[in-house]
Amino acid sequence: MKLDYKNVKKVGVVAKIAPELPKNLRILSEILNSYGAEILLEVKTAQAVGESGLDALNLAKKCDFLISLGGDGTIISLCRHCAEISPFVLGVHAGRLGFLTDITMDECEGFFAEFFKGNFNVERPFMLDVKLCKKNGEIIEKVAFNDAVVLSAKVGSAVRVEAFLNDRYFNSYLGDGVIVSTPVGSTAYNMSAGGAIISPLSEVFAVAPVCSHSLTQRPIVLSREHEVKFSSQNDALLVIDGQERYKMANLNYVAVSLSLKSARLIRHVGRDYFQILKEKLHWGYND
Repeated sequence: MKLDYKNVKKVGVVAKIAPELPKNLRILSEILNSYGAEILLEVKTAQAVGESGLDALNLAKKCDFLISLGGDGTIISLCRHCAEISPFVLGVHAGRLGFLTDITMDECEGFFAEFFKGNFNVERPFMLDVKLCKKNGEIIEKVAFNDAVVLSAKVGSAVRVEAFLNDRYFNSYLGDGVIVSTPVGSTAYNMSAGGAIISPLSEVFAVAPVCSHSLTQRPIVLSREHEVKFSSQNDALLVIDGQERYKMANLNYVAVSLSLKSARLIRHVGRDYFQILKEKLHWGYND
């Protein structure tokens, strides 16, 4: 399904609560009203400005596309919670540009002038399917936009994590934990742990040990055909996108694989991921 930019009537806004929120909502409303579109608000965003709103999923169902107004965390949360319908999402950063957000508030007027002419792109980065198998056999299905991490619940304590690749014993990670990341999430915790940076639209995912006690443990990149299962007898936690936590002691295992679900991120024409990467990481600059 394509975004019908010629017939946009309703645009949903999900925002990080900040002092400048009322001003930014007013600016967005004025711009979109000039093109015949109205904005609807997510419930917490609406409450912050004394209005009524909808939960994110129902907002996505009623609107032609959504605006994530905030930082990378805001857009990650929004894409995760609406993964079942994968709405079109435009990331607007109220401050400086992030890895995921595409434009700043100051650029909105110019962006929408081009958007309503059809001058935009849509990127579809894949997410992770994360299946939690409880002790009673119940399966809880989650999605991760950036990463799923198994780590020690006790700061400074090592954790042992057993890994199975396509149901065959694969590895035993001993250290601070292990990260499974999407391509778009490879520049987050994965990068900090020494994992590879992966082009964000690739159909692969990465597994990286965190501060391993063995120098032979190295990050690996796996294809869509692979599923990794993790179990741990230690006091360990599963953390999904830094937003949800589960005790591994309550689970038989956690299974992670590349999902068929993808986000649909609206991008301005000419956006260069590798230029953003270069600027963020200061590659090619002399100190």
